[in-house]
Amino acid sequence: MPAEPRLMLVAGDGCDVVDVGGRRFLDARGGLFNATVGYGRSEVVKAIREQTAALMTYGLGAASTPPVVRLAAQLAELFGRPLTRTLFVNSGSEATEAAVKIARWYHALRGEPSRQVILSLADGYHGTTASAVAMTRLEATRSGVAPLPEGFVTVPTPRCVDCGRGSLHGDCVVPGPQTVEETIVRLGPGAVAAFMVEPVLGVGGIVPLPAGYLMAVRRICDEHGVLLIVDEVLTGFGRTGAWFAHQAAGVLPDLVTTAKGLAAGYVPLAAVTARQGVFDVFAADPVVGGLRHGHTTSGHAVAAAAALAVLQVIADNDLVAHAAEVGATLLGRLRADLGRVPGVREVRGHGLLIGVQLDSVVRAAAVTAACQRAGVLVRQQKEVVAVAPPLIVTSAQAARIADTLTQATTDTAETMS
Repeated sequence: MPAEPRLMLVAGDGCDVVDVGGRRFLDARGGLFNATVGYGRSEVVKAIREQTAALMTYGLGAASTPPVVRLAAQLAELFGRPLTRTLFVNSGSEATEAAVKIARWYHALRGEPSRQVILSLADGYHGTTASAVAMTRLEATRSGVAPLPEGFVTVPTPRCVDCGRGSLHGDCVVPGPQTVEETIVRLGPGAVAAFMVEPVLGVGGIVPLPAGYLMAVRRICDEHGVLLIVDEVLTGFGRTGAWFAHQAAGVLPDLVTTAKGLAAGYVPLAAVTARQGVFDVFAADPVVGGLRHGHTTSGHAVAAAAALAVLQVIADNDLVAHAAEVGATLLGRLRADLGRVPGVREVRGHGLLIGVQLDSVVRAAAVTAACQRAGVLVRQQKEVVAVAPPLIVTSAQAARIADTLTQATTDTAETMS
């Protein structure tokens, strides 16, 4: 932790958190993008308390518990067939590791053990464990942790490099999905196991994939026998104004990883959901007879009970549609208000996941600090200020976020010009 003073938060309710001195902050960053239903939800607290009193958990290698079975069934319903089989783990990083393992093992069980390479976007982010770090070129994530595991190759991110740098340029050059196909062909037939991708790059700068990109890579993966893994750790469960971002894109993945919004920050929980056809390959294996993978607390009963309560809150309050509506208003307001402010390059996002691209890390840090002084918490990611409040955020609170961020950005532009 840094030496300078930092927030010491002791309580929260709704969209607000409270520090040790009693000051309230509007949490426009949703914790670490995971406080999707807000703080202090009595329904979730009640579910946790009741399941803890009944049976905190039991190892799934020996027995099942009702909350885990119900949660797996609920996810199968939300994803829709054939995405019906779920492995529960404890974090998004663990979900990435499990997805990589499943993809490689799947091909080996089908007689193609040479399919080991996992492709990903250079600016993508899939966690902090070894394989996840090997899947990104983001310097802050990779720096100082070599050597990394082999078998991971990145492809160019579909965004204009000059725009990202703020360089003066003519027409934007955006690498398309053909870079994925070119990489598969270059590595050779039977070498690539899967392509893993976020529908909206999170740590990479809140960058939505271009329209049609996900559909195109789905077709490419099918043509070359490659699995498509969609990382919905950040975007899942209503964050982008749809239950899952890949559904809005009209794409059916082979594997989906989820985490943050699954239990909304109340307990650690993540998952990998697979197509039935992937599961069947493991189930038919005479040696394994299933996926030999898991952790002591995989499918924790209390965590599953909390997640069921979270999903009920989202459904009962129509928070997916609410996120789409309030998010569109907030995005439009920020684009209009910040479009005239010096140093603002772009405002982008989907639903209640918005990024304000500034011209420097220093400016982004200054804007983030100014917002905090004004009682609104946002998240800095290099040159980007990220906004991702709980899905329960009201129109009035969204307006406050826009007002505060606009004022902070304007004031910073004046002092730094």
